Amino acid sequence: MNARLRIRDVTAECGERAQGFVTIGEAASGPLQLPVVIINGRDDGPILCLTAGVHATEYAPIDAVMRIVQELRPDGLRGAVIAVPVANMCMFEGRTGFVSPLDGLNLNKIGGGRRDGSLSEILAHVLLEEIIGVAQYHIDLHAGDLGEMLMPFAGFALTGQRELDEPGEELARVYTPRLISLSRPGSAIPPFADGIVYAATRKGVVSILAESGGNGTLEEADVRIHLDGVRNVMRHLRMIGGGPPVLGPRIAASDRIVVRAVRAGLLRLKVQIGDLIETGQEVAEICNVFGEVVEGVRAPGTGIAGLVWARKVVNTGDPIVKCWRAERAKSFPRT
Repeated sequence: MNARLRIRDVTAECGERAQGFVTIGEAASGPLQLPVVIINGRDDGPILCLTAGVHATEYAPIDAVMRIVQELRPDGLRGAVIAVPVANMCMFEGRTGFVSPLDGLNLNKIGGGRRDGSLSEILAHVLLEEIIGVAQYHIDLHAGDLGEMLMPFAGFALTGQRELDEPGEELARVYTPRLISLSRPGSAIPPFADGIVYAATRKGVVSILAESGGNGTLEEADVRIHLDGVRNVMRHLRMIGGGPPVLGPRIAASDRIVVRAVRAGLLRLKVQIGDLIETGQEVAEICNVFGEVVEGVRAPGTGIAGLVWARKVVNTGDPIVKCWRAERAKSFPRT
């Protein structure tokens, strides 16, 4: 039988569900708390950790984790799920994108944090050491943040250790509807070395980054990709029934290129997420305040539009579109 699972004051015996808050520090307005849910199955199996709301205006992944923890029952679960529906509550309450108003730090850019750091660093440390580190598997659910629209994908930061890299690629493949991003140190594709997923893999946790949604929206189609992805992972790990996930063709990323503005003005975008873009193709035009077109923005290379910034006014050097360079993924016998 599964052992008792405890995250500070939140405890679930075998066959139990528990939820509550973990206090990690104090702001001027009161305690800084982290919501935690533990569903401890009746039957043995792996421990899977789900985190969302690291960037707390990314609403599709937050909603997906909320729904997952409401639908799971201990008597239908092999193993256990530890879930943090909203990792960054101060940003959630303040509807703040990217960086915490408490210390100006991006929670996904400080790795595993510090025990003796600022509040965001302490939060990252608690997430990694006391929550994610309890599990064998971890999914960090994300979307594009405010002003970002993106193509869904799942990624794993390769370690060079077969016992981590093979299951990491498996989880990424079963999660994403199409695009896989397997990064190596120093590569231009995520997950990056300053993120929570990377830090988790270096602790020996099979941890993937999963993205769907963006720009402060909560669209059912985006939530559905996360729900399907989590369920596919759980079926793949034999934590729930339903048989192995049926996968369509996958593409694997190798690089990314960014299309930037040279001139400033009102942006008229001519491509959308998922479009195949050819070298020299016009992706946007920029007009000045008199309505005169001052630049036709052209792609410097071929790729798939994977991230589009929602801003409609640009300055010199602003990114407009980030494109994936990808090819059909090689066959992978275990998925």
